[in-house]
Amino acid sequence: MTSKLYAIAVLPFLVACVEPTQTPTEKKKPPQQTVTRSAQSGLAAFSRVSRRVEPIAERSCKELHKNAKTQFCDFVIKVHNDPKQPANAFQSIGRDGRPVITFNINMIRSIQNDHEIAFILGHEAGHQIAQHLSKSRQNQVAGAVLGGILAAALGGNIQTGADLGSLVGARSYSKGFELQADRIGTHIASRAGYSPVVGARSFNRTKGSSALLSTHPPSQDRINTVNKTAAEIKAAKAKGQRKPPITWK
Repeated sequence: MTSKLYAIAVLPFLVACVEPTQTPTEKKKPPQQTVTRSAQSGLAAFSRVSRRVEPIAERSCKELHKNAKTQFCDFVIKVHNDPKQPANAFQSIGRDGRPVITFNINMIRSIQNDHEIAFILGHEAGHQIAQHLSKSRQNQVAGAVLGGILAAALGGNIQTGADLGSLVGARSYSKGFELQADRIGTHIASRAGYSPVVGARSFNRTKGSSALLSTHPPSQDRINTVNKTAAEIKAAKAKGQRKPPITWK
């Protein structure tokens, strides 16, 4: 389906995929963005690449979810135009049940080439294909229940325990989810004719952290994942597989 570009407000129930870059001394300051192109130039590139990647993402999704409802793989591509927001891209679910991939304008202006756009689009589609939103919500509920039980057993505040358990549960697999989406994004970008290896260089401008509650893996881990997946795709094609199957686990 042809991709659609809209200006929107941020939607609930989303998977945020790009962390603002800041140093410890800047925690109370707005994140500084690296803008490399004009909004007009960025939007033109984003529109061009999304028209090419979106149908590939949709077909890839349908290959893996043959029995899913029609809207499950019917991606909507949107742009959030608020220039005050830090660079970000995320996947969410619209009220009609369709998966929504949103880039904000600072993200679009910070991307340096078409390969980066294609890879990040593929990555966001990967969250839907791997059903990360529903899994995150399940983890959140389970964490809240366990946190409440532990707090009660230890004589603590049950609501506080549930809140903390919910937070830990929601983030417990987030790093793994990001790497899975990176693998899927590598396949999608490659199928669309872009270089995911070049696209993944965008990680060099973000800072993944190994802290307990960080939602993103270190950038080098993500680059290594993409490089490994791209090599696997290349090897499979050399053996005659025109379109190697998408795997992410």
